[in-house]
Amino acid sequence: MSSKKQKAPPKKLVYARRSPAGAPRNPQNVLDTAPQGTRDWKRVLHCVLVIHNQEHSKLIKTVSQKTMLDRERFYFKFWDDLRFNTTFREADPRILTNRQVQAVARLWAERKLSVATVHNYLSFLRTYAAWIGRPGMVRDVATYFGDDSHYVHRDRTANFDRSWIARSVEVEAKIAEVTAYDPWVGIQLELCYHFGLRAKEARHFRPHMAVITRDEANPRDAQHFPDCERFLRVRYGTKGGRPRDIPVQTPEQENLLQRALQSVAPGQYVGAPGRTATQNANRFYNVLRRFGITKAALGVTAHGLRHQHANDRYEELTGEPSPVRGGAGNGDDDTTARLAVASELGHGRIAISDAYLGKSQAHARATAPVAGDEAVAPPTA
Repeated sequence: MSSKKQKAPPKKLVYARRSPAGAPRNPQNVLDTAPQGTRDWKRVLHCVLVIHNQEHSKLIKTVSQKTMLDRERFYFKFWDDLRFNTTFREADPRILTNRQVQAVARLWAERKLSVATVHNYLSFLRTYAAWIGRPGMVRDVATYFGDDSHYVHRDRTANFDRSWIARSVEVEAKIAEVTAYDPWVGIQLELCYHFGLRAKEARHFRPHMAVITRDEANPRDAQHFPDCERFLRVRYGTKGGRPRDIPVQTPEQENLLQRALQSVAPGQYVGAPGRTATQNANRFYNVLRRFGITKAALGVTAHGLRHQHANDRYEELTGEPSPVRGGAGNGDDDTTARLAVASELGHGRIAISDAYLGKSQAHARATAPVAGDEAVAPPTA
């Protein structure tokens, strides 16, 4: 029986994807065609966000998912307030005026929002105004609240100690309780405590890729710790994507790193295997709530461990408590210690240390950036 040559199956026809330009669901098409003052303002606002929300306000780069989510929540709340709690019933997200900003600013004052929140909200509006072709339209805080308002001056100096010890919370004992329930969250809290990491940095920490020698460390960070030979490179989950190198100096830090290396598989981050970053974050905050690590329960948060580390480090370097803990901050080592603390925490300006340590009573300190670094935003919880 002769075998016949089988014919090759016909090629599947592949059609080029049609360009979405001009299609009914194209965001720009919606912005161009939707009537002014439309009741479907949420769709219009959504289209603005689809086009612009990933953009940085000043630099040519994209922003983090957290920033995008914070912006989105604020903008929807702002336009909701504008349309339903002011006289601008037909406000359109494609148009923004100072009268509209003033109207919502009155609502913020009535609700007694914090100074930091108001400044952040106006910053979001400045970014939004640029998106819709009105850069520079949103003015300074005094324009909307008056020169005498307490909202005008944003004081970033710590007026009280946000450390756990200041709330009579025994750090080691509380972390031990958490570790017995969830070892992963326990290690994450220890990283915040012993290295001053942000909670997100601790959850994204990859120990097998982190420990480096002094020769590998960034000279900008290593210069503040002349006697240290080993550093910890923090690169994942950092603010603005800026990596930094933290000195490894204490037995507690060494012990923690060894346990992390034994617990985490090479290339993986601190967290239960198989969990996504979102699942890891949800688990972290669920466990914290379970053990009362919230402002409402014990008056502390995971970020308080960062404050704890900063103030403890200052006392180690100067031999006296930080100003926020009752010290005078007038020793010869004050400036050196503040530079070291700011570097460990990943901030480029010595003035940012005021938000953790309180203001020195001895002299006004320079606010110039650390050599080789750029000015960055103040710390957030």
